[in-house]
Amino acid sequence: MLKGGLVRIREAAQSLTQAEERIARHILAHPEEAIKLSVQKLAAAAGVSEATVVRLAQSLKYEGFKALKLAIAADLAGERESGEEYRQFPVGSPIGAMMESISNNNVKSIRDTLAVLSEEAVEQAVGLLGAARKIALFGVESSSVVADDFRQKALRLGLWCEPGYSGDSQAIIAANLTSADVVLAISYSGATGSVLRAMQVAKRQGAKAIAITQVGDSPIAGEADVALYTSSLEQNFRNGAMASRIAQLNVVDMLYVGLVTRQYADSLDTLERTKAAVRYTRGEEEFNI
Repeated sequence: MLKGGLVRIREAAQSLTQAEERIARHILAHPEEAIKLSVQKLAAAAGVSEATVVRLAQSLKYEGFKALKLAIAADLAGERESGEEYRQFPVGSPIGAMMESISNNNVKSIRDTLAVLSEEAVEQAVGLLGAARKIALFGVESSSVVADDFRQKALRLGLWCEPGYSGDSQAIIAANLTSADVVLAISYSGATGSVLRAMQVAKRQGAKAIAITQVGDSPIAGEADVALYTSSLEQNFRNGAMASRIAQLNVVDMLYVGLVTRQYADSLDTLERTKAAVRYTRGEEEFNI
């Protein structure tokens, strides 16, 4: 069962139809009531058709409204247990309050991401990355920091990565990809123009595409063969893409560990060889591997 019903509703708000948005607002305002209602009663309460309620659930990747209600019920139970909510920190907040808010938001972002991230999608992404001849990394600004974190980890496993952190470099890399290659595109908004267009060029060359992005039917998620969803709700309070970056880095760590465990013996050999090479270039020891 997919979890994160409330998270999915909040983050998908921008991609919903007007009627679906009315249902979403009603559920978010009255979640305890919503899980007790039938499709017919919720539709009447929100002033929409019953078919719209079902479409909302399906657009959030649930089989139907019953599955969405179960996910929301699990969310409510989890929130009561953890007591976690995203916190703002106004200008002039004491340092201690700011420290606590940032830490809380980062933890909340990781937990919410775990709730919306599909195990099957992570497994598919690991498989594609592990089999790729070359991995093209597309991201700009804070997303490029996340992409470069993956690059450094992947290189230690012997995976060849091409970093594209500007529109021109993304286009050049994409034009030279083949069906043996994979794109890892990172964009929290899911609408970064240069990343989207580079993905489209790469797909025309036959490459597969993986996207790390927020929940919802964004252009980049739609272009990807595999979408890995993250959560932070930063559209409500822009904190320099901090919580979203933490959520993305957490997904990168999942991919890295997945790659290591996928071929454990080979990964250990490669890690030892790269570690020895680094020590040798630093003048710390001889390269004997």
